[in-house]
Amino acid sequence: MRRVAIAGVVVLALLVLAALAVRQSLRQGPLLAAVEERLSEALGQPVTIGDLSVSFVPRVALTGRAVRVGDASEQAPALDIQRIRILPRTGTLFSGRADIEEVQLDGLTVSVLRDADGQWHVPAAVPAPATTTDGRISIERVRVVNGRVLVFDGERGEAPGETGAIDDITAHVTIEEGGLRLSDVTARIGGAQIAGEARTDASVVRMAFTADAIEDRDLPQLLRLAGSDRPEFLRLQAPASVTADLRVDRSSLRFSGEGRLSAPQVALDPLRLERFEAPFAIQGNRLSFKPATFALYGGTHQGTLVVHFGRGVPRWTMESRVRELDIAAFLAALTGRDQRVDGRADVTASLQGRIDAALDQTVRGQVELLVTNGVLREFPLVAAVNNALRLAETEGRDTRFERLSGTFTLSDARATTSDLRVDAGHVNVRVGGTIGFDRALALRGTAAIAAERVAEAVARVRELARLRSPGGEIRLPLSISGTADAPSFDIDLMTAIEEGLGDELKRRLRDLFKRPGGGLP
Repeated sequence: MRRVAIAGVVVLALLVLAALAVRQSLRQGPLLAAVEERLSEALGQPVTIGDLSVSFVPRVALTGRAVRVGDASEQAPALDIQRIRILPRTGTLFSGRADIEEVQLDGLTVSVLRDADGQWHVPAAVPAPATTTDGRISIERVRVVNGRVLVFDGERGEAPGETGAIDDITAHVTIEEGGLRLSDVTARIGGAQIAGEARTDASVVRMAFTADAIEDRDLPQLLRLAGSDRPEFLRLQAPASVTADLRVDRSSLRFSGEGRLSAPQVALDPLRLERFEAPFAIQGNRLSFKPATFALYGGTHQGTLVVHFGRGVPRWTMESRVRELDIAAFLAALTGRDQRVDGRADVTASLQGRIDAALDQTVRGQVELLVTNGVLREFPLVAAVNNALRLAETEGRDTRFERLSGTFTLSDARATTSDLRVDAGHVNVRVGGTIGFDRALALRGTAAIAAERVAEAVARVRELARLRSPGGEIRLPLSISGTADAPSFDIDLMTAIEEGLGDELKRRLRDLFKRPGGGLP
């Protein structure tokens, strides 16, 4: 029994001595220098490992801390590595050579600076030529684990602040001719998983990736990478997907790229979009979607959306064409209440606004509207005209129309028009003025009565005969005030008749002075 105990102590002592020998060999031998050289070569900057520890469970491994990459004094652009984990093949440690199965760059952080002019400053990270060729040590692969990309925004006179991040990066690192390749990249933006690859060389940094499920909660982090806060009115009601190929040119410091965005349901409060599909392009601080197609309240949209980032408040511009829009559903969503207009609309718009405020507060631009075969409910326009002319009442409180059209300028929470037209049976209205987003009405113009109803009107008001145009119709001054919920119609029949009498007198005087000899008989 005593011999067994002694043998056990001897074996244990030998194991301890072997472990110490392995530890000493790993810490002071050429292996550490080879790893530093390989990483310096890959990153194009000197890499030094300050503190190195050795572990034996669950396998032999070295962990390097206090890692220094290049000039550590800069916050961005910069490279940083929290730990370097070295996994050697144990059986080769005493064979005169060392085979390293894997070097893990744990917590590799790439810090990027976007300056006040929208230029992107990225770390060098360009492979440099190897300075030695020690064949006794080989490194099979280098991997990034728990990596990050941090984006810092720098305003003039202020220290850069972190605004966005790509987290949990894993990748295989390979040195290629003139560059560095990261393959099998996986990462996340917010909670959205992405996959792709990246390359860097002396002229460009490139990253291509796909993200199959970007949820609403991921939008803030995604937009901060582009330099914008999340607009309060933008939400994803179902996961979106994106593919992208992004680049930073090292000489011009310009950020560019292209890709495609697909979003089944998007909320631009208070509006709802469906089946949003668009290729996109990025040039510096300009992000454009063209053509942007989506479904909008029964209609189809095609156009261009451009978002301008950079100094000041980010802004958007849009060139849109919408066909077969359900105008009632659209206006009810836009205003939060029933607008009492039914019909199908074609809309052409050129709009712009700010990202930091609600749509109705900042939207500006031009809108061309055409609605056909619709109804203005609880808007007794034709009834008011009939009543003024003492025609037999044939209309209720609704106004059915064949055509409603106009060009509107949107600004200061109201729409201004000079050519609003409503063709409703025997009444044709032409007015101009303003329609407020609060439903206030201030419109003035004329109401024309078709020739087929003029005879009935003249039979009741004989003075109207003097108002007939050469085409047989009558035009009356019209003003519309109040609100869309409680409209007020003013048809100044007496003023029209007085003006008609004046026009008739002028016409007769002209005819009189045109007679041979001119003047009075």
